[in-house]
Amino acid sequence: MKPTDNFLIIGGDDRQIYLADHLEKLGKNVSIYGLPEKSMKCVNNLKKSIDSNDIIVFPLPVTKDNRNVFSLIPIKETLEEILNCIGEDKLVFAGMITKGIESKLKKNGAKVFDYFKREDVTLMNTVPTVQGILKEVFQNIDYTVHSSKCAVFGYGRVAKITADALGSLGADVTVCVRKGSDIALAEINGFKGCKICDFNKIADEFNILINTVPSLVIDRKILECVNKDCLIIDVASAPFGTDFSSAFEFGIKALQCPSLPGKVAPKTAGKIIGNGIINILKEEGYE
Repeated sequence: MKPTDNFLIIGGDDRQIYLADHLEKLGKNVSIYGLPEKSMKCVNNLKKSIDSNDIIVFPLPVTKDNRNVFSLIPIKETLEEILNCIGEDKLVFAGMITKGIESKLKKNGAKVFDYFKREDVTLMNTVPTVQGILKEVFQNIDYTVHSSKCAVFGYGRVAKITADALGSLGADVTVCVRKGSDIALAEINGFKGCKICDFNKIADEFNILINTVPSLVIDRKILECVNKDCLIIDVASAPFGTDFSSAFEFGIKALQCPSLPGKVAPKTAGKIIGNGIINILKEEGYE
């Protein structure tokens, strides 16, 4: 085997299980730690396994509390203890890696790659994300999406495909953004546009609000104006973009829905991550 044929996957959710499956099908030697044992090799001695593998793969995100690796199964070693075990010449792949973690690894001599910064990974990841958004919508309304009034906050990758998907189902879609140029683009694509700062003036017209912006946009001022039976789905990364405490106070159903690909399409999401890692290895001359 080539030196870069040996992978150790530490922690994660179902995406990492399917990532391991995908890498094995590509002929890689894969070990896992902090995941349910399936067909792949589950190791018990983490430090020894880190020493014997060339590539270490952390989940997306690496951590949710800045102390422990995000994992389905609790890992006894802290994130700091694990990072201290990763030494020189190791190739480390992770999603949404913080600057602090990256600096620590590089100081130890490891080479670090954030697969979630890759265009191919983020673009492909929008599809299961939008599938998850639609699933949440369907499970939480008692009316049809067709003819409903939907507002999509933001107009990045996920928001664009979400607006397209809702529009294709017959929804009346308004894109809510900060910049006039994004309103123009939304209107070119057949949607209505609204500045976020003006949305409170029309908020009571909508049945469904979907946020993709990772900063507070659906604030108390807006929530005071929306109908109490309005559904809010927030798929932004932390700290999200909805004032959830005010939504709860007003009796409005507001759902935090992070990491949807791992929940609704983990097999696809794991394959996307795997292909992203392999592409990085090829581009860096390791394959």
